[in-house]
Amino acid sequence: MHRRRRIAWVESPEGTGALEAGAGRQRSGGSSRSSSREEGKEQGELPLRVREEAEKVRSEDPQPLLRGIFEIQKKSCDVVLSAQRLKWSPIQPERPVGGASIVLQHKEEYVEMKDVFSVKLKRRRFVGQQKGGVLLGITVFVCLKKEGNKLKDSTIHLSNMSEDHCHLWFRYLTEIVNGFPNRPKSLKVFVNPNSHRKEAARLYYEQVAPLFKLADIRTDVIVTEYEGHALALLKECDLKPFHGVVCVGGDGTVSEAANGLLLRAQMDAGRDRKDTLAPARAPLPLGIIPAGDTINIKNATK
Repeated sequence: MHRRRRIAWVESPEGTGALEAGAGRQRSGGSSRSSSREEGKEQGELPLRVREEAEKVRSEDPQPLLRGIFEIQKKSCDVVLSAQRLKWSPIQPERPVGGASIVLQHKEEYVEMKDVFSVKLKRRRFVGQQKGGVLLGITVFVCLKKEGNKLKDSTIHLSNMSEDHCHLWFRYLTEIVNGFPNRPKSLKVFVNPNSHRKEAARLYYEQVAPLFKLADIRTDVIVTEYEGHALALLKECDLKPFHGVVCVGGDGTVSEAANGLLLRAQMDAGRDRKDTLAPARAPLPLGIIPAGDTINIKNATK
């Protein structure tokens, strides 16, 4: 017969944890008492430092909003959500040591909620099935910063087949992500089809557009037809429905978009377009997706 494994996790009081494990080992034999006392003398201030560090971590750690159990990478995890972080640590069974049981503790992992750009419910569906399906959990889409100025999208799968549990977490996660200020919901996109050996449009639709869709960002895409097209449109089109302008191309496309936004700002402010001493602020931020033969702008922004 196999003994049933017990799954347990605890929130240890400050300064315990390793001390409890040490106490268990001390009770297993009297010969270790003298060496334990000597170690205690050498590390007399350790418990105080541990308590101070724990207090510092608690003071910086935001108030949790939700706590629950999900499977992450095939491991049951204790997951905690706050307005700033989503953190998790594997749950391990108790292991007896010297007549006492201790809880195996693993390194806690986390992502900052400001790096999350989308949250979706994950379902298993049959081929051709558009709605419904078996709920598998929640997928969190994260944008992580790599070396230099590069960003890399990644996913975290929180597996749990409870509808109520997942819908509660999904609602909280979505509210936090949507609550961050200055996140665009609608973008005006200009794509230069001649850039990047005439592959700029393919690059946008295959690599960039899916990320915008995941983030629930609406886009109005203009594929430019001639040199100066983006500049002409930005000087005249209604920009009020948009939260930003994105250009896909090389230095020429970027220059057109930047000049168009700045000229538009001068015109809306009733200023001379040639007045460079007191320029008006551009009405919208400009995003650049390098896709040209010359990429000096990209190199300058590193």
